[in-house]
Amino acid sequence: IRQWHSAVVIQAAYKGMKARQHLREKHKAAIIIQSTYRMHRQYCFYQKLQWATKIIQEKYRANKKKQKVLQHNELKETCVQASFQDMSMQKQIQEQHQAAIIIQKHCKAFKIRKHYLHLRATVVSIQRRYRKLTAGRTQAVICIQSYYRGFKVRRDIQNMHRAATLIQSFYRMHRAKV
Repeated sequence: IRQWHSAVVIQAAYKGMKARQHLREKHKAAIIIQSTYRMHRQYCFYQKLQWATKIIQEKYRANKKKQKVLQHNELKETCVQASFQDMSMQKQIQEQHQAAIIIQKHCKAFKIRKHYLHLRATVVSIQRRYRKLTAGRTQAVICIQSYYRGFKVRRDIQNMHRAATLIQSFYRMHRAKV
């Protein structure tokens, strides 16, 4: 009986260890899946930004080329003195326009960055809250699972003891008859 009881205890400990190992592997797999998904999401966002940047650059270059063509056509049509005055005026306007574009670009970039940082801070805050919430729930689930498994193992052991007692009493009765 002692050997049998020892075997049951060892088997219960081994099964508990295997169950905890399996649970740890599931947690690791879930973490890998989550991090891979976040990485994929960030990569998609990066690709969209890259695509938008290329389009803006192409439009800017096309507009610049168009302005050069228009300037060239204007120079052809006017005489040297008028073209010189126009050219200096165009240069001044273009410099003012470039200055305005740079100011607008910096303002827009500042607004976008500010909005992005606000959204990022909000997302980080939500993620922290969610992780705290799920960490507590995960601990509660693990605790409940361990209590349930312990209860189940104790019940199985009791059932095995009862079966062993019945077998012993049956064996004694059988020996007494013989």
